[in-house]
Amino acid sequence: MKIIFFVSVALFFIAACDGTDVVYRATIDAGDADLVNAPVYVDLNETLFNQTESLCVSSGGERLPAQAETVAGTVRVWWLANQRAGESVDYAILANGECPAEEFRWERTGDESLLLSLGNQPVLQYEHPVYDPDDVEQTKKPFHHLFDPAGNERITKGPGGRFSHHRGIFFGYNHVYINDEQIDIWHARNGERSEHERIIREVEGPVTGGHVVDIHWKDHDGNTFLVEERDLRAFRDSENSFVIDFYSVLTATDGTVRLEGDLHHAGVQFRAAQHVADHSDETNFIRPEGWQELPPDEEMGEEHWLDLPWNAMNFHIEDREYTVVYMSHPSNPNGAEMSERRYGRFGEFFPWHLSPEEPLEIKYRFWVIEGDAPSVNQIQQMFDFYAG
Repeated sequence: MKIIFFVSVALFFIAACDGTDVVYRATIDAGDADLVNAPVYVDLNETLFNQTESLCVSSGGERLPAQAETVAGTVRVWWLANQRAGESVDYAILANGECPAEEFRWERTGDESLLLSLGNQPVLQYEHPVYDPDDVEQTKKPFHHLFDPAGNERITKGPGGRFSHHRGIFFGYNHVYINDEQIDIWHARNGERSEHERIIREVEGPVTGGHVVDIHWKDHDGNTFLVEERDLRAFRDSENSFVIDFYSVLTATDGTVRLEGDLHHAGVQFRAAQHVADHSDETNFIRPEGWQELPPDEEMGEEHWLDLPWNAMNFHIEDREYTVVYMSHPSNPNGAEMSERRYGRFGEFFPWHLSPEEPLEIKYRFWVIEGDAPSVNQIQQMFDFYAG
């Protein structure tokens, strides 16, 4: 996330001429890339600021919606910034302002399903089945479906179809070792599984929607050996695109856990709808500079798949074109291997050892676009902001 530099620490609730209150002032430096509806935030001390509704930010006479979220004793204020490369802009955070906008809202659509919408438009759906040993295939992992930017249909696959264990945005490893016991959280056929435990926090408002969920990774006997805290956020990027941020912390409950496997069966992965597998000849990949010599309609070989900063998959569902960009934050472990499959799956894998004192923290961003595919330069600019 782009760092926000504070330019004042003394301006709390100073009355403006229109009856609003200036809560804080901050400056954002756009860096080397244009900011276009780029999510930014500032953290404020909770004891000094507890306003959670009717927030705006103001710059140059223009007002934009802002959103406050309480996080671990601070209030995080979000908004979407639009600035030219190299430009520094001063923002005033206003309380009691009027900035009407559609809002992200959660609703329960079933005992094991939650839907996040922006206004009336579905954005993502969290599927969190209760594990059933008599119906393992349907209940062995939680995952997130994505909708197309127009909210017309889901563009990800659930259970069934080619490789039923591939589901939307999902996370797992096929070779997990606790001492000498091997556990397969990827396929999860023998009692081992990842299982939703609870919703820690839901986020709703005009700038971002999402949640923090508690997921337990369990062995063959149903004992928890890893606890995952997964934070998923959605931001509207444009009329035909949105951004999904995936942030996860994995912590071992007792002793050392080894995450191993291979790039095709481990890591944070995206799987497109079954229609893509049925029409895989329409799938192409867009890759960064340095990988441009590879044919877009061929999957990369092992001599090329190491440490890609980002990758993009362009595909069709019926007569609609989509591109999903997968960005790996530079703070993620080095040595990651990128997997590509034209049937609609891609993502990266790396091995790792965890202990209760040394958790694994990972960050990814998905940029979802309907219509013409973005250029390499456009994707690189988006990644540079995310990585900054």
